Amino acid sequence: MIKLVLATALLALSVSASPAPPRAEAHLEKRFKLLSGQWDYEDIGKGNQYRLYNNLHGLGQPGTTGSQSTQVLSYKEPGTISWKTQYTWSGNPVNVKSYANVALQQGTRKKLSAIKTIPTSWTWGYNAAPSTLVADVSYDLWLSNDPKSGTASPSSTFEIMIWLSNRKAGPAGSQIATANIGGLGWKLFKGKVGTWEVYSFVALSELHNYHADLKHFFTYLSQSQGVSLDQYLVALQAGTEPFVGSGTLTTTAYSAAIN
Repeated sequence: MIKLVLATALLALSVSASPAPPRAEAHLEKRFKLLSGQWDYEDIGKGNQYRLYNNLHGLGQPGTTGSQSTQVLSYKEPGTISWKTQYTWSGNPVNVKSYANVALQQGTRKKLSAIKTIPTSWTWGYNAAPSTLVADVSYDLWLSNDPKSGTASPSSTFEIMIWLSNRKAGPAGSQIATANIGGLGWKLFKGKVGTWEVYSFVALSELHNYHADLKHFFTYLSQSQGVSLDQYLVALQAGTEPFVGSGTLTTTAYSAAIN
């Protein structure tokens, strides 16, 4: 009987001395911010690799009403990010209302001539997009002779847009050519916004799973349009421009780099 009591006591002591299981909270990933303010943003990744902007730049247009929110869903090293954007806009159907986008914050502000490759991958889709939606899904790349230039600034020289989707939206200017870049066909538009020229490459059909080297677009522009490679690439962004309507767009995987 004494041996049984002693064994029971030792067993109880052993159980109580066992290390406690790790808390569930330790395995939870960071909750990312829901961005709904006009200029809200959040930096993501090691060394602030990306920045997600809400960017409701057309909110103050007379006759425009609407709202938008965007949020990072996940981030995985070394640089794959996913996010969702929801919006509803009305009024001024020919004007862009916003550009929720992920901007690359590493490797920019180099001369195009010094850049070897700009690899990117983008997988996206609409969760909700009625037939009345007018919007595009696009990259937006900015050039300047000043490496410290911002986007859409007086020192901007060129804006290069690459539209993976065009839902009844109108690129700036008019079509000047049809190009084949990376084995895909594109309508090339040229126009002017502010003090800078805009080249827009519009895919002939929606590209929901896009993998490319964006440097090829600059090589094409240099050879066919005389765009100088002696300029600086000051920004590389990827997002959506709604004009009017409601939509929910989810990027399940996106990455970009400048080498």
